[in-house]
Amino acid sequence: MKETVDSDDFIELEKTMEAQSHSRASTILTCPVCGSTNITYYMGLKTGVQYQCKDCDYVGTFIIEQDKE
Repeated sequence: MKETVDSDDFIELEKTMEAQSHSRASTILTCPVCGSTNITYYMGLKTGVQYQCKDCDYVGTFIIEQDKE
């Protein structure tokens, strides 16, 4: 059974990502594998938000958030 994605899913994802980006303005995302801060969003929607480290290619939901000092 193939699951389809509609425009409402993208709108919901965009709202979630915008809210998270505002709440993370005072935090730094850090890779749990290599410690890099070169992190981007990888995917979302029904799978939940995942991140990708551009330095070691880690992909996953677990990410370390540190407060900016």
